[in-house]
Amino acid sequence: MRALTSRAPLRALILASSAMAATLAVHPARAADATQLSEIVVTGDLEQTLPAELSRYGNRLDVVSGRAIREGGFVDVGEVLQMRVPGLYLAPQSGPFSYNLASLQGSRPGEILYLVDGVRISNRLYDTTPPLDTIPAHFVERIEVLDGGQGLFFGTQAVAGVVNIVTRDFTDTPRGRLEIGGDTNDSFTASGDLSGAIGGHKLVAFASYDEARGFQPFPDDEYQPSGTDRHRGYRLASGGLKYAYDFSPDLRFSASYIHTEGFVDFSRPTDAQRAVNRRDEDIAMGKLDWTLSDRLQVFLKAYYHNWDSHYDEVDNVAGGGTAHVDDNEFWGFWDYGLNAVAEYKPMAGVETYLGYDLQRYWGRDDVLIIAQQKEVTQAVFAQLRLTPDLLPRTHLALGVRYNDPDEGEAATVWNASGQYDLTDNLFVRATLGTSFRLPDAEELFANDPLNNGEVGNANLRPEKSRNLNASVGGQGGGWRWELIGFARDTRDLIDLSGETPDPDVFTFINLPGTVRARGFEATATGDLTPSVSAQASYTHVSTRQSGSSLQLAGVPKDIAQGVIDVHPAGRGFGGSLSANWVGSVVDNVSSGFGRVEHGHYTVVDLAAWVAFGPADRHRLTLRLENALDEAYASHVSRAFRDADGSPYLLHYLGVPRTLHVAYSYAF
Repeated sequence: MRALTSRAPLRALILASSAMAATLAVHPARAADATQLSEIVVTGDLEQTLPAELSRYGNRLDVVSGRAIREGGFVDVGEVLQMRVPGLYLAPQSGPFSYNLASLQGSRPGEILYLVDGVRISNRLYDTTPPLDTIPAHFVERIEVLDGGQGLFFGTQAVAGVVNIVTRDFTDTPRGRLEIGGDTNDSFTASGDLSGAIGGHKLVAFASYDEARGFQPFPDDEYQPSGTDRHRGYRLASGGLKYAYDFSPDLRFSASYIHTEGFVDFSRPTDAQRAVNRRDEDIAMGKLDWTLSDRLQVFLKAYYHNWDSHYDEVDNVAGGGTAHVDDNEFWGFWDYGLNAVAEYKPMAGVETYLGYDLQRYWGRDDVLIIAQQKEVTQAVFAQLRLTPDLLPRTHLALGVRYNDPDEGEAATVWNASGQYDLTDNLFVRATLGTSFRLPDAEELFANDPLNNGEVGNANLRPEKSRNLNASVGGQGGGWRWELIGFARDTRDLIDLSGETPDPDVFTFINLPGTVRARGFEATATGDLTPSVSAQASYTHVSTRQSGSSLQLAGVPKDIAQGVIDVHPAGRGFGGSLSANWVGSVVDNVSSGFGRVEHGHYTVVDLAAWVAFGPADRHRLTLRLENALDEAYASHVSRAFRDADGSPYLLHYLGVPRTLHVAYSYAF
């Protein structure tokens, strides 16, 4: 058994080394940094460039490039976010393609909105679950993370920030890549992508296959004799197509479709002989970008997201034999809608934006007994921007959004943001405003008093948050740095604590009082030598319910990250060291255990690659994940002993030391 031990001396050494290498960090993209913007602005599309545009008006943007993802040897998006995004705590519960626990600048998981190519993928059945368990890293072009309240353009759930996963982009000339790989947890992966143009038609195709027996997700002594399924495996296949056609330099139509199917094991320490979630997911989008004049640009998008899952569980029965307790029980949703945005520039230095959103949602869960339900939400929003053409060295923006759902109350939010460049190398910026989170389907419609002791409440109010992010930063001599302070107050927090006539059954209610998050973040990035760069960040946050002195469960007080990247110019090799440190985290565990502390661990990844052959088209990539074999719990829950039914603490283990090997061929 891998004991849950501490490696304080090694942890201190790693952190000290990172600190001496630099006071490092990922820095948000800035308008003045042409090198970073070249990675962000790929086309002139209004939606495609929105994150970079918002970064010019006081919003902090972090970008993880496709190069960093490929050279780091990452398997799924959750691993990338865990190791490479400052201010974001993300802990994969049981390795790749599993549920994740997340907190951005002290938030709860449901306060982060997730997108794929601008299409919202957050699970409106249960928005506390980050929807990253079916997204491979193989065809990701880049990942964009906007910090702070982003409800103005993105709507519900963008309370603490937005994560946008951008897939392979279009190219004018043919380009392709094939890759195969595996790891010491009995995994196999194969992927490929191809892009190019035929006449005026631009095409991108990509596909991937991931399979693994996996690792043991719980310590040996926490398994009961009835739990015979002791490895957490998965098998997923994904494929996608993207198409674009420019009718003229001012008019582009584009569309995309991504399909994923397969299964992931559901980790159980007791009873289960087999427990799996079978997945079937479709993400489709069509959009039109039309520049009518130098002053007017229009963007239209229709999208569709379908997510079907069937849960199947076979349990061992005392005395021998098995019982089928869940026979492919369905739970899933579809989410489709329309977005329209118009940009109008009435005069030099002034830009205006006007938008409309329509979201239609349907969801059902036969396990938790959420009956088939539909929801329609409409929204209108507007923003005014002032550029340096009007106010030198200044970017200012002010906007408002009105949301009208057919279930629950309407919500109005506003946002003001800006950046002022004190000099060419020093800036200050801030965002101030409100955001909201609509109740999810579980909170509105759950009807499972017998098994889970909960019923929904259709009269819930949306959670409303006030947000402030303010920072000072600079750049020079090959280095960039930023010091950020943030604050967020959330009212009408939704919680399963409302009493019913049955003392064993509860309903969801809006809690009185406020949840307050207060914290700061320090980041820096730069070049140690022409061949070695470094980055790191440190975040401290206090998130508490009013009237309480205790940190909110699931939100770490401190996190730190560091990366040293080696990339000799003109040489066909490179490598990196990534370190992710997590301080104290608390989980609320039922059955009388209460608050249980864990965390206090450091995960270190080592990666190396070498290119060879004609034009360096062949590449071998190695990644040693959790190189120090740190034994840690990503989450703490409870289970029940076979012998007497008594409860005991259950620790979900992080990925053990794992060697990944991949070979790719580019053409």
